[in-house]
Amino acid sequence: MDRIPSKVLLIVIFLIIFPMSNSVEENVKQALAQFMANLSPGNGQNNQNWGWNLTSDPCNDEWVGVSCDSQSQTVKRIVLDEYNFTGTLDASSLCMVKSLAVLSLISNNIVGIIPEEIGNCTSLTHLYIRKNKFVGVIPDALSQLSNLERLDISNNHFSGVISTMSRISGLVSFLAQDNHLSGEIPEFDFVNLQQFNVSNNNFIGQIPDVQGRFDADSFSGNPGLCGKPLLNTCPPLAAPPFAEP
Repeated sequence: MDRIPSKVLLIVIFLIIFPMSNSVEENVKQALAQFMANLSPGNGQNNQNWGWNLTSDPCNDEWVGVSCDSQSQTVKRIVLDEYNFTGTLDASSLCMVKSLAVLSLISNNIVGIIPEEIGNCTSLTHLYIRKNKFVGVIPDALSQLSNLERLDISNNHFSGVISTMSRISGLVSFLAQDNHLSGEIPEFDFVNLQQFNVSNNNFIGQIPDVQGRFDADSFSGNPGLCGKPLLNTCPPLAAPPFAEP
């Protein structure tokens, strides 16, 4: 019996221990394909070079807009800015990608709401969705993303309050200008915030103490706001009614 060359034997052993396979699990690949199907109805963007299909791999075949960790071969970033997407954000599919840290969908025409399922994207650190056509309230589920550092929801059609956003302790950037948000501005951790802008909304009441870190441009365009750094002072608080002895 002929001896197997040692070099060939080493290759066989390596393939047994480290079998060749796609870098991304099938269920994650299917979830990403579903996410794209909702983001781009009719798959108008899809072609052989685009990826985002079940016959290719996000990391090995370099899907457009997808970046992977070179060591773990997991999806880390999805950046799809300025592709004129007209669909919706399918967070239930997207958040099956547990490794996803960065999602950027800037300057598209995405409609609908941010689903509560966004709270399942537990590794998300950066979420950029400015300049779209999102509507509805900011879901409470966003405040559950304890790893979130930067959030940009500006230039959309969001409404309602943002009271829960201040619960994200690690937030360093919150940009929500040019929406229809209302209510009072909550007490963010302004010492840690590097960027903050809620201008051109419908906020009311006294601006919290921003520790001198942000100027009037961050709050302008809200007729119901008062106090520093704006020039209009807040009216004095009404004295409590006098109680008879």
